[in-house]
Amino acid sequence: MRLNLTQTDKIEALLSKFNGSATSFTITEASTLRAFAVRAEKQLAEILPKSAWEGARAACRPAGPSASSYKLGAKSNECTLERGSTGWFLVACNPVRVYPKSPSRCAVSLTAAQTIAAPLYAKRRLKARFGLDELPETASAHERMGLAAEARKLIGIS
Repeated sequence: MRLNLTQTDKIEALLSKFNGSATSFTITEASTLRAFAVRAEKQLAEILPKSAWEGARAACRPAGPSASSYKLGAKSNECTLERGSTGWFLVACNPVRVYPKSPSRCAVSLTAAQTIAAPLYAKRRLKARFGLDELPETASAHERMGLAAEARKLIGIS
């Protein structure tokens, strides 16, 4: 399945068939998927230029029940969106359970190339904005290890 999020009728027919009679705590409308796509784009914009978004995926599911009276999880669905060159596509829909007070979720995953590109893009942005002190190529292994340890300490990684 690969449906452009602009294909409202096709998406809603697919969701209706997938959900059956369940309407609460499920994704039932294409507009909900488009809202999730906006959330995913905000996350991607923090780490990659728009030209590099193609191939990123977002696993999206609605919030669970607000009342604690639900002992078990409620039937729901999790839709996977994939960024194409011009927009987002629905590529999968799977049954899941959502539990009381669980928030909605839009978890973005990157391709391997995007994972490598993200820190390079961050470095380029930092350099343009703040100017960076580059580690000289003549730095010894001991100096590099010391700086790496200091950097991990700065961000709370032991």
